[in-house]
Amino acid sequence: MKLIISTFLIFLISFKSFCQLNYGLKAGISLNASGDITSASSDLSSLALINENKNGYFFGGYASLNLFFLYLRPELQFSYLNSTFESISLSQSKLEAPISLGLKLLPVISFFSGPTLQYNFEPEIKNFSLSAIEQKTSLGIHFGLRAHLGPLNADLRFDRGINENELSLLEQNGVPVSGRIDTRSNVWSIGLSYKL
Repeated sequence: MKLIISTFLIFLISFKSFCQLNYGLKAGISLNASGDITSASSDLSSLALINENKNGYFFGGYASLNLFFLYLRPELQFSYLNSTFESISLSQSKLEAPISLGLKLLPVISFFSGPTLQYNFEPEIKNFSLSAIEQKTSLGIHFGLRAHLGPLNADLRFDRGINENELSLLEQNGVPVSGRIDTRSNVWSIGLSYKL
């Protein structure tokens, strides 16, 4: 029993010596946000072009466990995505939990990748009635590059939803229409994080 406790304590002390736990805040902007409108059967030509002008933002926090040239970085963030074309605006909010495993390629550059867990709030399109979103939770995958500049980090990330999550267009200003919107994320984002 003493050997097990001693071994555990030695492991814990050596792990603590070589690992570093950091935490901080993060924020950024999203480009090419989310949503694909498919199978529109009415005169919704401007809906087809809504994908041309998408943007959004995110903010949240992170914790990072660093071990030599690897790190594990779970994050929690709120994101807002908006797509606009002419008078049509699609907006959606999400609560996301990306979990990144990173590899430092150089002292100031790292590559990271991992899953993203998402809770989807109901999307809105002004002047359109929509069905309920099929799934409130979804899974995505992300990868990117991060620059480590002291307490400040800058990253470029691509995030893609894995499972389909669609809703239906029901009517526009009282006129029945049909079409489906795929709300999976397909996002390029630029973010900054600051170690506290």
